[in-house]
Amino acid sequence: MLRSPRGAPASRVCGFRPLVVAAALTGCSAPPGELLEAPESVPAASDVSIPASSTVEPAATKEPAPTAADRDTAASATPIGHRITKSGAIVYAAPHRRAERRGRTEARRPFAIYSMEPGDGCEGDWARVDKGGFVCLEYGSVSKGPAQIQPELADGQMLPFIYARPKILDRKTGAIAKVPRYQDRYALVRGDPPLDFLEPDRQYTFVRTKTRRAGLMLIDAEERATPARDMKIAAPSLFAGRDLASEPVADDLRPAWAVGRPAVLRERPDPAARQVGVVDYHAALEIDPAPILVGEESWYAVPDGGGPGAKAYVVAADMNYWIPGPALAEARADEVWIDVELGQQTLAVMRGQSPEFITLISSGAGGTGTPLGLFRIYEKLAISPMRSGPNAEDPYYVDGVPWVQYFHRRYALHASYWHDDFGKRRSHGCINLSPKDAARVYTLTAPEVPPGWNSLREHTGEPGTLVRVRRGADAVADRRLPLGVIEEGQEGQEEPENQE
Repeated sequence: MLRSPRGAPASRVCGFRPLVVAAALTGCSAPPGELLEAPESVPAASDVSIPASSTVEPAATKEPAPTAADRDTAASATPIGHRITKSGAIVYAAPHRRAERRGRTEARRPFAIYSMEPGDGCEGDWARVDKGGFVCLEYGSVSKGPAQIQPELADGQMLPFIYARPKILDRKTGAIAKVPRYQDRYALVRGDPPLDFLEPDRQYTFVRTKTRRAGLMLIDAEERATPARDMKIAAPSLFAGRDLASEPVADDLRPAWAVGRPAVLRERPDPAARQVGVVDYHAALEIDPAPILVGEESWYAVPDGGGPGAKAYVVAADMNYWIPGPALAEARADEVWIDVELGQQTLAVMRGQSPEFITLISSGAGGTGTPLGLFRIYEKLAISPMRSGPNAEDPYYVDGVPWVQYFHRRYALHASYWHDDFGKRRSHGCINLSPKDAARVYTLTAPEVPPGWNSLREHTGEPGTLVRVRRGADAVADRRLPLGVIEEGQEGQEEPENQE
């Protein structure tokens, strides 16, 4: 929000003041093992602490390329019913377990089936599902449905869970609270011995709270109860980017956001000049992108920043703005694709050569930068855990990260509910988005994850959305791989970010 200094006339409103996050950490990991085989009697691979491989699936037999009619069969047909599995079911490209693995249904959520098919390696029936896929119903049970897009959010809900971690008691010594977990809320109230204790370096997910004489309790999906007094509950960022259809920007200006706390507007590009306003953190405005160099410091002009018709000036370091990139010849005129610019920490949803939505990100910091290049989204996950790699100096586990989109090895676009530093580098390579922005971008990209599914890989007939990662207006190398090929990650190099 643009504010006048105390005693000065009020200026126009340009944004809002977001809630500063309460818990700070970063997270990025290889795709979890949600496509690893897991019987329904045990937790899904996405729920266990096994690091995932991002290699090409071994021993998968290549299926004949489906025709357009084949691809549309399930999408155009009426489901014959719905099924549900305890741990989520692997979706194969053909009715046998040697086939390419296409995705996974969500645990304990209904998914649509369209026909029963003969096949090998399944004690039950094979069912044809969306995306030309097949699921073994050996551990499936009948559900009334309907299938819902994952993650499911109630009206007004921004994230699928309540997120919390054990409190850091002393930052100097690194002491972290020892937090008990009980079998259920009744056991906690009775004072029964705890079931176990929470790991100190982990963000946990909870589905609701309860207040009893024992105080506020956090309840997880397994009905286990954790006392909230020694937990740090995340307060996710409320930041959201700019829709250019509803908030257009003049051709000679650039959309920008304040990243100073706050950003001060002055009458002239001079630190000693009179202050004429203040721009709240993450508030949106427009700037003239031509830098004004005064000594060793650069400034930008803000039209109407000092009032109608009066320019104001802001230090460049306090402002991030969108820099248009070179035309992308690979993009069709109506094709949606993602353009990430690391210098100013922005992401644009493009249609053809025109931006439709622009926002701030947080990319890789220090020696773990985000790779430059032209990529495709090769896998999308509605919800995924993220964890540090083996032998990490600061091990951690982050539960329930929503709207994850992998585009290269361990690198992904995903929501970050643990910080509000969008516009600044702070990850170990992944592209962090605010929850609102991550949800929006996820709905616009391919492959499109069907209702009731947690994940989907790109496949013949549905390649992933293009993602260009650049710095400034420089061209980048085309690093796309053949459809269905995932480049093997280098263990220990592109690990997730450390948490604070």
